[in-house]
Amino acid sequence: MTAPDPRRYLEVADNMLRGAGTLGAAAVASGWWPKACACLIRLAVEGAIDGYWQHVSPPVARYGNGRTKLLMLRRRVPRELARQATYTWATLSRATHHHCYETSISASELRQLLEVAEAIVAALALPSSGP
Repeated sequence: MTAPDPRRYLEVADNMLRGAGTLGAAAVASGWWPKACACLIRLAVEGAIDGYWQHVSPPVARYGNGRTKLLMLRRRVPRELARQATYTWATLSRATHHHCYETSISASELRQLLEVAEAIVAALALPSSGP
């Protein structure tokens, strides 16, 4: 079974952010949607990185963990892209975990991370070799 296209995760996260006002008071008060949205964006970034390595170096895709793939990315892509990918992944990872004394990530922060993730997904997408 193959994972969904990273752009699909971004699309669902975007829809979630657009509908944040219509999710209902219970959903917003319970704080579940920001974590779900952050998780979707992180899955998109991870999927783009996995897809990149699958195309460039299948052994890295198969045997490397997330941090290893991010570290190795520094040697293959422009420095700024690798830095953005690492920062975005780390920020989203932190946002998806429960922290007793911290507030959830805001919709505006998620919107900014979504935009950066869209750029990362686009930059890591390799042209297909099809006709």
